[in-house]
Amino acid sequence: MRTIGVVCFPLLLSITPAIASDQNLKEELGKVASAYEQHFNKQDAAGITSLFTKNYLRVTQNGIESDNTKYYEGAFKAGMNHLEIKTTDIQPLSENMALLTGEARVTGKSEKGDPLELNVIWTSVDVRENGQWKIRMLTSVPKPPPPQSQAAR
Repeated sequence: MRTIGVVCFPLLLSITPAIASDQNLKEELGKVASAYEQHFNKQDAAGITSLFTKNYLRVTQNGIESDNTKYYEGAFKAGMNHLEIKTTDIQPLSENMALLTGEARVTGKSEKGDPLELNVIWTSVDVRENGQWKIRMLTSVPKPPPPQSQAAR
């Protein structure tokens, strides 16, 4: 029994820093998502783009968006004005890179006052540059409707 304790105790100690660092990573990357929401909700397209690396890649259902700022300015002009982000998974790839997945809900009103709503799924690769987390690649597409068998329930 003592042998098991001798083996298990060091293993527990080695896991504790990993759990703490995972929590720190979630908090740090959560700040990026929070800033993204804040910039979107203020309709600050340039602010959103400031969260990306200089050589970012932005992919939507339309393909690669060459100008992130113009992409968001178009969304704001169309009436989209509120964003809620939910991060569902964070996977560290290295000390300075992480893969994130999640969902988002974008709402607003058309020029005629009709409600607009878009639910999306997204993935991003975030990297640490000069001590600050930035989005290197973001892919977002409309969330598909549930399969017919689930929708009928």
